[in-house]
Amino acid sequence: MATKRKVYLHVGVSGGPGDFLEAALLEHTHALASLGVRVPVENADEMFRAAVEITRTHKAWGYKRREVEGAWAGICRRIHKLKGLDTAVLSQPLLHDATPEQIDLLVDTLAGTKVHVVLVAGPDADPDTLAELRERWGRAVKKPERVHVLEVDAADRAEVWRRFGALVGFGTASLSVAGLAQPTPTTLGEALAVVARLARRNETLELKLAETERRRRRLKRRQAADAA
Repeated sequence: MATKRKVYLHVGVSGGPGDFLEAALLEHTHALASLGVRVPVENADEMFRAAVEITRTHKAWGYKRREVEGAWAGICRRIHKLKGLDTAVLSQPLLHDATPEQIDLLVDTLAGTKVHVVLVAGPDADPDTLAELRERWGRAVKKPERVHVLEVDAADRAEVWRRFGALVGFGTASLSVAGLAQPTPTTLGEALAVVARLARRNETLELKLAETERRRRRLKRRQAADAA
């Protein structure tokens, strides 16, 4: 009997020390492929839209349904079309909010594979939250040993990456995570905070531009008066 392909899905905890993992996977997609580990997404936006589709939060994030519909199905098609038994790995902390029904849908579309769920928790993680997440996802993947909780130091990205790689089945010695960009927001509250900061920055820039334009006009009027 053929062995099933493994799919590792990192789903949070949101705001935790593993939120950079998606960026790390995308940064090293080609190197990971040579190690038998596939990252079956084209970019972070595709995986984000897939998570928004699964959790049905498109309106809250400002999307129309048609803008996210089919995103998850497209990723699943790539997984099912992979040759051999390469491991597939995905990361999107937004999925930690998925309901039991949404999780069932996600897992059902990966039928024929062994789905493993990964939670990365820092030292301040709430034990009750972790227990609830383990139960919610464990029910869908059927076997408790397929839900993995990595408890790590929130400040040490290299250690998070090393332990994640060891779990999935790849070494990280030559796959640096130094210099990766800050993770994108993974909750609506975080996104709104970013939007507010950008709005304040834009307001400041607009005021500066307006003041520059007033000075330019005053200078032009003085030059016209002097020429007269």
